[in-house]
Amino acid sequence: MHMIKSLLAATVALSMAGAVGVAGAKDDDKDKGLPKCDDKTKVAKANASGVITGDEREKKGCQIKVEDLHPTQSAVGLDAVQCKSEKLTAKYDKKPSKYEDYLADTDRFVPLVRGPKGKFYLTDHHHLSAGVWNANVPDKEKEVNAYLLADWSTLNDKDFWTLMQANHDTWLKNPAGKEITPDQLPDSIAKLVDDPMRTLSAWVRNSCGYVKCDAATDDSGDDDETTCAKKFPKVTCADAYFLEFNWGAYLATVPEIKKAIETGEGVACPQKDVLTSQCLESQYDKLVKVLPAAMKAAADPAALKALGEGSGYNAEAQVGTPQPKNCATK
Repeated sequence: MHMIKSLLAATVALSMAGAVGVAGAKDDDKDKGLPKCDDKTKVAKANASGVITGDEREKKGCQIKVEDLHPTQSAVGLDAVQCKSEKLTAKYDKKPSKYEDYLADTDRFVPLVRGPKGKFYLTDHHHLSAGVWNANVPDKEKEVNAYLLADWSTLNDKDFWTLMQANHDTWLKNPAGKEITPDQLPDSIAKLVDDPMRTLSAWVRNSCGYVKCDAATDDSGDDDETTCAKKFPKVTCADAYFLEFNWGAYLATVPEIKKAIETGEGVACPQKDVLTSQCLESQYDKLVKVLPAAMKAAADPAALKALGEGSGYNAEAQVGTPQPKNCATK
């Protein structure tokens, strides 16, 4: 009888240990975070409103090294990249988990398209991705969370890029506004070039020179909720594709701005040592000087004529405020 009780006790103990082991294994899996992006990554599904929710992003999400991302635009505003890098570095220095939690926010999951040969193409959040790439953190930490918009890996290159353009998933122009081919896009985040007009455009937008529809985060690298749509409810806010690039192209035609960016060596900077770039310091000062002209031009009826309805045009001239120099404390 005692032997039977002992055997039963041992069986129960083993069962409990197994249950704990399974739970522990699940916890361990959870601690490991999202799986790596690969050919098994599932496409995230939009809800009835056409939105891919945060829960769906987490459910279908994956992690990818920034170095494995393929850009779908040629340029970024390096001022925003510098700002994002400073914030990320400060969070990591304070506590690595703060850095990880920041990137784990589903609003910061980057959208991808899987293209020919299984390459992953980044369709938004280029500034965030470049910020991670340039942050002063260990290389193993230079990853972002992502979700898959579409799997077009079975297409040939021609059909793939035709579909990418039809879906507004790529911006095939260089900083000078000239058309480029997909082959001329950079093949890595590290090779994105600087577009100072993209930076100036973001400053004008943040100063409500034009009104973008509210969003928790956007590709400029800004984190605070946009408030211009709330401040100017009578202005039809813009939710257009590549809005900042289009406004940047318009601002580049303003005589005072055009003269400033073409004088001397210009204002574009290389994507190198972004956190300590003297070039970006000089660029910042030059753009601050032309910001008043940019704000005036944004309110000019010529802007509406050039960019059309749906551009977020605000006829009420605003005072321009540049992005703060010390972004780590913002």
